[in-house]
Amino acid sequence: MKGNTRRRRLLSLLLLAASLPLLAGCRFGEKRRTFSPPDTELLRAKADPRLRKEAETGGTEPFAAIAVFRNDVFLDQSEALGRSSLPILNELGNSAILLLYPAQIVPLLKDPSLRKLAWFGPQGLLARLDPTLEFDLLTRFGAGTEDRDVNLLLRFVDVGGAAEERHVTDSGFRIATRAGPTWVVTGPIAGIPKLLESDRIIYIEKAS
Repeated sequence: MKGNTRRRRLLSLLLLAASLPLLAGCRFGEKRRTFSPPDTELLRAKADPRLRKEAETGGTEPFAAIAVFRNDVFLDQSEALGRSSLPILNELGNSAILLLYPAQIVPLLKDPSLRKLAWFGPQGLLARLDPTLEFDLLTRFGAGTEDRDVNLLLRFVDVGGAAEERHVTDSGFRIATRAGPTWVVTGPIAGIPKLLESDRIIYIEKAS
């Protein structure tokens, strides 16, 4: 009886080991969405790399994105965005932060009034961004100066260390000063979404 039990357990383990590569293949071999040549060109021309990845992999979760239009959002775009079920989370001039689903990316890119679209991240990240900095973000994206350096004040959950330094550097920023959990960094405002990927950063505002 014990011998039969051991053999059954061994057989189960062998079957499990044989199935693992197949399961991994199903998980890692998931099909990416394919687009027509015109849609592919639209993604390259108007969307940033992170947003293109989101469009290709798809998904069901909404996210915030920064949209830059050719005209004023409040005066000229709000009605059209409402008809397209694209909530405006914030807007200033020709720029807006929209709440999107992956399936809405390409249809929005086809709007001739849209100049560019950039990934921001889950909507909840906006709560960790100072409102005045959020408006500055919209202003700079609208003016096309989002790659110019700004000074930011980061508040961490604690004093931070090597991992936090790497994340700040990988986000395109240089550390100017550190005072406990409060750091002053310099870099492009377009790097804020990357900074916010770390849940160690609890708040970001402009440095005085």
